[in-house]
Amino acid sequence: MTESKIEIGTIVRHPKRPAWGPGKTLSVGGGGQITVYFRDLEEEKANDAVKTISTTVVGLEVADQQSDFMLDNLPVFDNGKFKGLRKPRLSLDQAIRTFVDKRPGAFGDSKYVEEERQPIVDAHQMWMDGLADGHGTELLDEGKIAEARRRLLKIDAKLNLLRPHERTAFKRGLEDDDTAEPFMRALFAVTADVEPARASYQPLIDAVELMVEKEQGTRTTNWSVLTQFPFIACPESHMEFKPPALQKCAARLNFDVHYSAAPNWWTYDRLLELSKILLARLEPLGARDFIDVHSFIEVIAAA
Repeated sequence: MTESKIEIGTIVRHPKRPAWGPGKTLSVGGGGQITVYFRDLEEEKANDAVKTISTTVVGLEVADQQSDFMLDNLPVFDNGKFKGLRKPRLSLDQAIRTFVDKRPGAFGDSKYVEEERQPIVDAHQMWMDGLADGHGTELLDEGKIAEARRRLLKIDAKLNLLRPHERTAFKRGLEDDDTAEPFMRALFAVTADVEPARASYQPLIDAVELMVEKEQGTRTTNWSVLTQFPFIACPESHMEFKPPALQKCAARLNFDVHYSAAPNWWTYDRLLELSKILLARLEPLGARDFIDVHSFIEVIAAA
């Protein structure tokens, strides 16, 4: 592909700066001036990875691959900067170094395993023993809503994923059979899927919105309630969504999850895609599933 075909959105490489990795073309000006965001360029100040280059001086190369997960999900770029980027962006390599600095033992750290990972693993086993493989749906079909409710609440009690007002609202909604049963049927359908899918997830979103009434005087969403049990049931494919931590982590990585306070499939799907790429990058550190990715997101959010 020739230089003249570089346009907004084209992924390019700097022939003299291979360590910068691929870059996405953000604007094309007159006189051969092109503005590019380079994925792997490590920043000291916000937007350092954005470079305006004269193609009359540097012959940028069009990348063979015109799709890149991180570059395909950039926030809005306007007036020379990315929306929402206040701190320097962390490349994935920088984020991993930051994580290891904070937790030298990575995912084998004994305190992490004991206090964070093992409670979720134990809750997962409770799900497998009591609600997996169609057992939850069988309880509902037999009219044993109270027993299904009891098993869910027993699992919830083992964890600290929901904030107090979220747990209160969730328990109140679960007490009403008319809203609890559609929620549980949708939940069991989601967790029965081999991979998360919009077709089954949308009914769960709808059921949670009907079941969980917002607590007055609190600023909250239903994201945590929506995603807690799929995450417990299938930590290899579902992620628990904590809006404050996710928003901060995504901002540090310059990744747009298209966040909305109202739960929706598109935002959740972006979280899943980000979680997959993080898991792949974290496997050399011993990451096993999204439980470990969840912890990584929390650490980067606080960095």
